[in-house]
Amino acid sequence: MIRGFDANGGRTSAESLPGQGVVVASTNGGFVWVDVSGLDAAEMMELGKELGLHPLAVEDATASRLQPKVQWFEQHLFIVMWEVRSAISSDESVIIETFIFARPGLLVTVQRGSAEQQPVDLSSVLENAPTGLAGGVMSGVHAIVSSIIDGYIVATSLNESELEELEDQVFDEAVQDEPKRIYELRKRIGKVTRAVSTLAIAFSNNKDRLDELTAGNRDLEPFVQDLIDDLTGVNQLCADQEVALDGVISTHENAIASAQGVDSRKISAIAAMLAIPAVISGLYGMNFTNLPGTNWPYGWVVIALVIVLIEVWAYILFKQRAWL
Repeated sequence: MIRGFDANGGRTSAESLPGQGVVVASTNGGFVWVDVSGLDAAEMMELGKELGLHPLAVEDATASRLQPKVQWFEQHLFIVMWEVRSAISSDESVIIETFIFARPGLLVTVQRGSAEQQPVDLSSVLENAPTGLAGGVMSGVHAIVSSIIDGYIVATSLNESELEELEDQVFDEAVQDEPKRIYELRKRIGKVTRAVSTLAIAFSNNKDRLDELTAGNRDLEPFVQDLIDDLTGVNQLCADQEVALDGVISTHENAIASAQGVDSRKISAIAAMLAIPAVISGLYGMNFTNLPGTNWPYGWVVIALVIVLIEVWAYILFKQRAWL
């Protein structure tokens, strides 16, 4: 898809050949957006040559699952981002790679994901850019990056809600052990963390060079800073969520160990109380002639009372020590 935007952010015609359209758009203060899909590595390299994109960046755009980054070449800016989506109806979050090439007069985007993963409609994102597109190519970059960061914010919000539920339930004995739920939450937090952590640092370190692409449009500078602040905030929240989840896991394991200790003491106490009559009965079941009470008319009654008294004493003792 090839579209042109004029200096006022309005749609304009783009030449059939992208390279020619870029020259016209750059001269008029606008930019051409080229959305690439379905090209193999050779076709991508050919398009990169036509648009003046650095071959290393083009090669990265054909690779699989690169670490998110911000990179500068002599010709253009190159951004790799992971679009993270968390579905409320699903425990899984999916990742779609987005590659952005930007220089005055040209914006190129490439999205890569599996067949069942529908990428974001970047055309709609650009046309509804919060800054408008009068700021040139950096307005387009901001619109796309901002839409992806909004996905991070949604994902971390869902993760935060799930984490709060786990924190509330960690001491609830009525809730069954849910290790799978904890593991799935750790996976989702980890995906957002990996998507954001390096980007937050890269955008912050490249703030000055990003401002160069605004072409002196000071109205865009707060929006660029807002991107950096949002990335930093999401990155910190993800780190806090990982620490909090570790605390939930540790507390959960301690609660299980404590419950198992209580159960073990109860089982031991009951076993000891059952052993008392068993031991005494075993002694009197032996073929000894001089056992106490064996020659008494009601000796069995006395022995039964002794067993009951010992059982009551053992019960009181275990109860005082909280074993029962």
